[in-house]
Amino acid sequence: MKSFPYGSVLKVQREFTLETIKKKLDDMSQCGMNFVVIWPAVFWWENKANANYPFQTGIEILKHAEQIGMKVIMELAGQITALEYAPDFLIREEYYATKANGTVDNDKIIFDYLNYNHPEVKQLVKKNYTDVAKAYKGYAALYGYDILNETMFTSYDRYTLQLFRSWLEEKYGTIDRLNEVWDRSYYDWQQIEFTYWLWASVMPFVDWEQFRKANVGMILNEWKGYVKSVDPDRPTIADNINSMIATDNFYTRPHDDWNVAENVDEYGISFYPKENLTGQPHYKRWETFVGVHSATKTGRFWISELQSHHRNMFNPNSIVYPYELKWWNWEAISHGAKGMIYWKWDPFIKGIQTAGRGLVDTQGGFTPRAHAAAEIADILEAHAHEFTTYEPEQPRAAILYDKLTHDFTKAFTLTVPKETNIYINSIAGLYESLWELNIPVKFITPEDVKSGKVNEFQTLFLTNQLAIGPELAAAIKDFAEQGGTVIADGKFGEIREDSILNEELPGGALNSELGYRFVDIDPLNLQISLDADGDKTTGIPGYFERKILSIDNSKAEVWGSYSDHHPGVLCSPIGKGRIIYISTMLWYGYHMEPNPDVLKWVQQLDAKYSLSLHAAADSRLKICTLRGEDGLLLFVFNYTDEAVESEVVLNGISSKLESASNITSGSAMDTRQQQDQVVLPVALQSKDVAIYKLSWRG
Repeated sequence: MKSFPYGSVLKVQREFTLETIKKKLDDMSQCGMNFVVIWPAVFWWENKANANYPFQTGIEILKHAEQIGMKVIMELAGQITALEYAPDFLIREEYYATKANGTVDNDKIIFDYLNYNHPEVKQLVKKNYTDVAKAYKGYAALYGYDILNETMFTSYDRYTLQLFRSWLEEKYGTIDRLNEVWDRSYYDWQQIEFTYWLWASVMPFVDWEQFRKANVGMILNEWKGYVKSVDPDRPTIADNINSMIATDNFYTRPHDDWNVAENVDEYGISFYPKENLTGQPHYKRWETFVGVHSATKTGRFWISELQSHHRNMFNPNSIVYPYELKWWNWEAISHGAKGMIYWKWDPFIKGIQTAGRGLVDTQGGFTPRAHAAAEIADILEAHAHEFTTYEPEQPRAAILYDKLTHDFTKAFTLTVPKETNIYINSIAGLYESLWELNIPVKFITPEDVKSGKVNEFQTLFLTNQLAIGPELAAAIKDFAEQGGTVIADGKFGEIREDSILNEELPGGALNSELGYRFVDIDPLNLQISLDADGDKTTGIPGYFERKILSIDNSKAEVWGSYSDHHPGVLCSPIGKGRIIYISTMLWYGYHMEPNPDVLKWVQQLDAKYSLSLHAAADSRLKICTLRGEDGLLLFVFNYTDEAVESEVVLNGISSKLESASNITSGSAMDTRQQQDQVVLPVALQSKDVAIYKLSWRG
């Protein structure tokens, strides 16, 4: 039976003896781990007289790993280039990246990249990667290669500029078309330089950001080719930090989950959810994992680095408790993670993170975190079939994420820095409101809408979707005509993909289907009164601004209005479906100032359009599922400080249940099954996770 990949990074220090390294691997195995990531993969400090210099240490690690049944990932590029492909004895100043002001980019306390577009740097990487693959490919314990950990690259040098020019030429075709979009007057592509003039057009900024993301993909594809030329059958891995959807903290690296996932065999992320005592909100971690899962073609992803402890000796507030390790592992796995790697096994012994991180103490003793990791390992091993083959259930709703709108929002807020995160925060507010009600979603892209992949869902959410061109508008219309529900708010098709303001608003080319038109904006009087009866919510709060709209015909139904009677929520029937539009930034507002009335309204949407899959009687419990041919895994999270007993209602289970059990406690469960619905009693202690296995005949 295939085991679930579970392990840790071992940062090999030159102070370690071979026996020390072997002992650490043995201890990892004792902790239930079957994987180790070795970094660095080349050991320049070895005795140069060794026949296998500088790979003897790596070879010995691979031999020992095979003896104890452990698989090895060799990390080829982390954050210390001098210990990898660019040792100090080979480095030259011109190999560094170039800052926007033309100076050398080598003055950071954390240095993690060179000029990857420089031809001689390319040769350094190629030689190192092929040499590593030649040295290690013959060893059975080798699983694969992490070719770029925590992707990052920015350079304003002549090689990168030439690539940018070529990218622009491929995009625009003619210099005249670029001049139209950029509002410039070039005669030739070679006249284009790095530019910051955005008064006439924001496209120089947007194109540069789009290129930078594409460039990281080019680099990864190139580096993957180096390894594959020697060892074609083993997987390559690359990692971002968190998800580009869930946070803007790493926007400038740049990060593009889809691009990175497309250019390697396995996609992973570094995940550090706790930089202070509060840490990331619970929903934000779930949003991160949904984002990463959505970006991969297969849904497979790794947590290539999972925070194991505090950052360093002077940052105690980033301490990690055992229950948090359990949360983070099961949150990731319940959303489709197929490999979990801790950062890192033991504490740093030198550098700016000295005394930070680690599952074990300074003498190698198991801490409570290591014992928690071992408990997780036992469950993963006992139910390896389920954890390696079951996949997240298909949700009924999707949220559109558009990296072009993301870049446009960044460009338009350069002079309004307070609102620079408005797009990502709008998505966050939307996601959180759904998460609070246990409504699962997936993220899709404009390409998914245009290709028809959106038809796998019943409802599509758009929030502050700035860019809508004719092709995307036609695809959204087609989705609605076939019975889909589109729910949009805030900015809605203000511009085309080339940044030109749409004449017909809101919706751009969709406007003719809506039955109303844009008149003006107003940042005041944002409360919306809803047309409702009974115990339904009677109002929702607007935020930031509202659109003043004029109804052109009776096609549009007004579901809510502002105090001056201008429409606030409208529904436009289209074919078998509809487009619902909230003419204010509802989800951005929920992120900034959460309001229970918004949740009440989302509950009404759920009741009307069947957004949720399953339900917990106690909304404090958060649920997630993995499903296979022969059963289902139900993950129940209790983030509160008190024990909770409740029931979970699981829908869509037509097969007769053969058994139900709590696999975290090992106890059998009683259930009630009627038609395709199963009711399961659940009981969780405070800050706990329970996993339930429902089995039927496959």
